[in-house]
Amino acid sequence: MKRSWLGFLLLLVLLAAGLFTTRNMTKIHEPIEAQLLQAAYWSALEDWETAESFFQKAEQNWKQSEHFRACFADHDPVEDIDAAFALLKVYCAAREETAFEGGCRELARRAAAVGEAHEPVWWNFF
Repeated sequence: MKRSWLGFLLLLVLLAAGLFTTRNMTKIHEPIEAQLLQAAYWSALEDWETAESFFQKAEQNWKQSEHFRACFADHDPVEDIDAAFALLKVYCAAREETAFEGGCRELARRAAAVGEAHEPVWWNFF
């Protein structure tokens, strides 16, 4: 009987850890997506100071959650996103409007996809 209770408690702990991870992965990546979309918007309006500010905030948020994300996310898309941030820095410094805007929008979608991969929806189970 003690083993049954121990097993039940272990399952509850695993469920709680899974829900914690799901909530935090979504919570971490939503602001990054929003900031990158804002950077793209402001670069299209050629307000580079504001665009660069939003881009730097997004990159800072991405780096702050690096260790947590490394524990739970697939590393291939995360490494691709890291590379895209490095490339967008160059576009931003060169004031390449089209490349920067398109890159920010693509990167926003990729960052959101990392968070969405941990949502408890039926298609993530298959």
